[in-house]
Amino acid sequence: GGRRGAACEFQLLSKDGVYLETAPRPVQRIYLASGSRADVAVQCSCTWVAQGSTCGAQVMFRALWQPVKAMGAVRTLADTTDELMTFEVKRSGAVGDTVAPIAPFQVRRPCYLADLRQADIPRSNRHKLNLPMLSPLHVEFDGHGEVWAHGAPPALANLPVGEVQEWTLEGMQFHPLHLHVNSFQITRIFGDNWYMPGDWHDTILPTGTNDATVRLSMDRFTGKMVAHCHILEHEDNGMMAWFNIVGQEGTIAKLGKRLDPQCYDGEFP
Repeated sequence: GGRRGAACEFQLLSKDGVYLETAPRPVQRIYLASGSRADVAVQCSCTWVAQGSTCGAQVMFRALWQPVKAMGAVRTLADTTDELMTFEVKRSGAVGDTVAPIAPFQVRRPCYLADLRQADIPRSNRHKLNLPMLSPLHVEFDGHGEVWAHGAPPALANLPVGEVQEWTLEGMQFHPLHLHVNSFQITRIFGDNWYMPGDWHDTILPTGTNDATVRLSMDRFTGKMVAHCHILEHEDNGMMAWFNIVGQEGTIAKLGKRLDPQCYDGEFP
């Protein structure tokens, strides 16, 4: 928001630690579910103060606490709006002077983050993950799942290392889904201005839709991969599960290199 003569703009660069396919992306608001991150470039200008003087801008936040739901709708138990930060800006140029915008750019990616939207995914690697709205709280995978209580439940599935998975997600409008080990790329989503096809995340909580399709590259690492709701009350009440990534540790997902010949394996060259 503007205060004392400053105007600021946000340019989104990355989310959850992964650059956008093409950055930057102008945004009016930064939307963060619990555990989400965003990298943003900020540019401010003084609109009316004298040259050499300072102006300011105020950034506000709104925090919603919505740990429960009733009749298919989220119930808000706390809604807080306050000041997050202020910018002090010194005007250095004449009125009307502007700074050149950031030119759109793309980065060279590791192959496990290659764009998967054009990949051909075998039927055996297509699954459905659901976070049910009704109790008991648990994670379902292809219709199966159970509450994570005092003892760890069995793995939801064995997933082969070195391959790409496609999951249809449901229920994450009420439960921010967080996945360990591997980030996922959104390939299909509607009605949301923050989560867009092509974006990579490890946490997702859309506001305008309750389903999406994502793809993830099971690159190198075997063993346990945990998925859970990122609302602490839900996780502690059993909405958590794990997958067993099986095969030879270190197996590279070769599909990424075929989709993007410029991607790299290992450290940045």
